[in-house]
Formats: sequence, C-alpha cells, structure tokens
Amino acid sequence: MSKKTFEELLQQFEPMIYHMMKRLNIYENHQAFYQVGCIAIWEAMFSYIEDKGQFPAYLYPFMKGRMLSELSEHTKRTEDLLDSSDTIDETIMVNDFYDIEMKSIVEDLTRTLSPLQKKWFIGYCLYGKTPSEIAVEENVTVSAVKSWRREAIKRIRAVHFDYHVR
Repeated sequence: MSKKTFEELLQQFEPMIYHMMKRLNIYENHQAFYQVGCIAIWEAMFSYIEDKGQFPAYLYPFMKGRMLSELSEHTKRTEDLLDSSDTIDETIMVNDFYDIEMKSIVEDLTRTLSPLQKKWFIGYCLYGKTPSEIAVEENVTVSAVKSWRREAIKRIRAVHFDYHVR
C-alpha cells in the first residue's frame, strides 16, 4: 500500500463503515458508531504491516472488532439503565460519561496542537466538517485550513506514533 493520508483512507473506506453498521444491525447512535469506524481507520493506518497482507483485509476485522466492542459496551449500558429506577438521570450520566471520555481522547490527541490546528481537528474529526466549511466558519482560506491539517497530522504522528504507514 502506498502511503496515504487519513483523508484518502477515510474517503476510500467510508462505505465499509456503513456496511459494518448495517451488517451488525446498528440502528441507533449512528454518529457514535461512525466515529468508532473513523477511529478504527485511523488506528489501523498506523498498526498495519504491509508484509502481512492487504490493508482492506486487515481493516475489515479490525473495524468489526472495534464496533463489536462499542456495541457490547452500549448494550451493557442500556441494560444497566433499564434495570435502574431513575432512568432519565442515569441516561444523562451515561451521555456525560461518553462526552467526558471523548473529550479526554481529543485532549490527549490535541494537547500539542496549536489553537488553529485544534480547530481543524475538532471540526473535521468530531463534526465531519470539510476544510471549506471550517474556512467559512473561521473566515480564512481553504488552503489555510489545509495547512492547519497538514501540520496537525504531522504533530499527532510525531507525538503519538513512532512509525508511519508504509
């Protein structure tokens, strides 16, 4: 596999995310499971070893495992909520816990980023915004946002990963 950016891999394997959600009968929390799929692509891109086979064959079970884990956790949380007498308060707690967990992951990944790079990361990775949409919101050019993206990816790779996709 030639060296590809996350954006290229996401564009190529986004249908796999939707396929996996359909195959696993995920009919609620689509955005959360879509995010799990995106993170699976991101993680697989760094853990893939070219000598071991084709990237799609590696990614498919990798993503399936991540989604099954999330589905299992989601099911357990839901069952726990149904067993409780104060469902509304506990639902809020689960959502708050999920938000806190996501914020923790984002903070860890973005702690070395500049404020502009964080705007790209959060806009793109958490809200699925395009560089054009971010550029309009920030009143800058699309090329400026793409520059933030390039530098953010370099920093995240340098800090969080010792190797790159081959």
